[in-house]
Order: sequence, then structure tokens, then C-alpha cells
Amino acid sequence: MTTVKVFKPGTNLRTGGSTRGPNNVIKVLHDPREYEALEQCAGQDVSEGADFNFWWVRIRVSDDVTGWVSAVRIQGGGNDEPIDGVPQRSTRFCTD
Repeated sequence: MTTVKVFKPGTNLRTGGSTRGPNNVIKVLHDPREYEALEQCAGQDVSEGADFNFWWVRIRVSDDVTGWVSAVRIQGGGNDEPIDGVPQRSTRFCTD
């Protein structure tokens, strides 16, 4: 099992790899902490200051909740680089 740290408070957990539309937000992650990382794939480019990345990581928040977070909000990632140790998949977005 690979864990990743979502380090920015107020990170949106989404149904897919895009920030478009408020209807794809599952919940807001208020506190920085580690989560189980299930997979990652390419999605919408996200930029925050000097940080930018098109990789999205699906994390498990609880036994019955998973969702996607931009790699920009995961500790240890480089610009436009995948997160080490998280399996890469072809681009697809689902919540299963």
C-alpha cells in the first residue's frame, strides 16, 4: 500500500481529474494528512503559484469514499511529474 500526504488544507476531493464545475466535488479535505493512494493518471493541468501538474491521484478517504486530487496538492511531487510509488493507469476517471 502506498500513502501520500495531501498537504494543503481545503483540498477538493473530486469525482474526476478536472476542476471544472462545482458538481464534481465529493468533499473538502480540511486537514493535511496521509491517505492511501490507489492509482494516478493524466488529467486537467492545475497551476498554483510556481507549482503545476497534470497528474491526478485517486485516494481512499474512508472505507466507502475514494476520489481524485491534483498532484499539485500532494507532498513530494515535482512539476508535471507523477507521484513516486503510485501505480500509473491510462486516463480514466471513476469512483470504483
